[in-house]
Amino acid sequence: MSVSAGPPGFQGLSLEQAPPLSLPAAFFLVAPLGMLLTGVLLLLLGTDALSMRLMPGAYAATHLGALLFLGAVMMGALYQTIPVVAGASVPGVRLGFAVLGLLVAGVASLVMGLLTGQAMALLAAPALLGTAALLFLGPVAVALARAPTRSETVTGMRLAVGGFAVVVTIGAGLALVRAGRFTPPGDFGGWVTAHAVLGGCVWVGGLIAALSWQVLPMFYLSQPPGRLVRRGTLAALAFTLIAAPVGVLSGFGPPGVLACGVPAFVAVFLVHPVVTLRAIARRKRRRADASLDFWRLGLVGGLLTAILAVATVSFDAPRLAVALGFCALWGWAGCIVHGMLCRIVPFLVWFHRFSVVPEPVGGSDSVGRQPGGVSTQPERELPTMRSLLPEVFVRRGRNVHAATVVVGLAACLVPFDPLARGAGALLCVNAGLLFWHLWGTLRR
Repeated sequence: MSVSAGPPGFQGLSLEQAPPLSLPAAFFLVAPLGMLLTGVLLLLLGTDALSMRLMPGAYAATHLGALLFLGAVMMGALYQTIPVVAGASVPGVRLGFAVLGLLVAGVASLVMGLLTGQAMALLAAPALLGTAALLFLGPVAVALARAPTRSETVTGMRLAVGGFAVVVTIGAGLALVRAGRFTPPGDFGGWVTAHAVLGGCVWVGGLIAALSWQVLPMFYLSQPPGRLVRRGTLAALAFTLIAAPVGVLSGFGPPGVLACGVPAFVAVFLVHPVVTLRAIARRKRRRADASLDFWRLGLVGGLLTAILAVATVSFDAPRLAVALGFCALWGWAGCIVHGMLCRIVPFLVWFHRFSVVPEPVGGSDSVGRQPGGVSTQPERELPTMRSLLPEVFVRRGRNVHAATVVVGLAACLVPFDPLARGAGALLCVNAGLLFWHLWGTLRR
């Protein structure tokens, strides 16, 4: 693999195979919409959306955040990282725009069906989301299968994509059950638990862990974890990915499925945060970086998620389960994703618009380049990556996101309506800031 031009620390990446900037940018710009709609839902429903995990409002809010915020960013990131990190182009990459449209339409149908119970919406949701998943998984699976790179990061991406496929399949079945059109084999509660365990630990947690082994050393000069930690994490993810659905088919209920998820849970929510926080503390570059603060906050959020998970299993308190979901979604994964958007998007804009590289796979999608990849920008006008999204903006987003998590967790634990609506308002502000920062960077 090679790189034609770029900042130090990016050698060994196939930057010349990157997709057009417009593709990951489209997915990233949809993510604030998922955050905004979650906030609006909390503003409208108040504490009713946070009273019990199985209530329609809680279900709808969870899926808005998980699919339209995390899902959009992670799918867009895979379109970008598979060619660059794994060294294999995703075939038919422009199908990604259709995937994004189907994702948005499918989430809208799912949320409507969960809130109203309309069978038509619940039937449309798995059709739309299933089609989006097939159009996404097919090309991505082909690219990962033929990738020449055999690193732990690429293996982790393969496991995460496999987890995504199983999660979507289970989710489609559960939607059909709610519509009264399907009776699943095995225990229904077991499938609900497997859906949550595989989605949180393998799909989201697996991808965060795998990509952290690449991006933290690349952007922040921290040391990656040792090979034993990385391979142990991959083994734990693979075990849970296989054991959870097989367990439900064998008759396991929620307790048995949770037991199947313990290895991946420990790897993602205990080992990864501890090891990564230690690596960040020992990193070579001591310069303050607000985007790295998102990582610190998110990793602490992962440890707090582990504590809440143990408390939820130990005590019969419905609000603990809601707090667990909110912390995992916004305090752990959402925080890390928000921070990485503030770092990755400026890099992508710098790379696509200002670096001297060959034309991207899929055709030219850049301004400021001549045919053949020669930059037309005078050297004195080239900005730095940090100037594309100034640090003061990133700190502002960090502070609002941290406040959102604190108020949201308080609203989950204390049945006080103004707290719940305040968390919704903060999510809306957070979404507005994130969109403005991303759009301002991408406008270049």
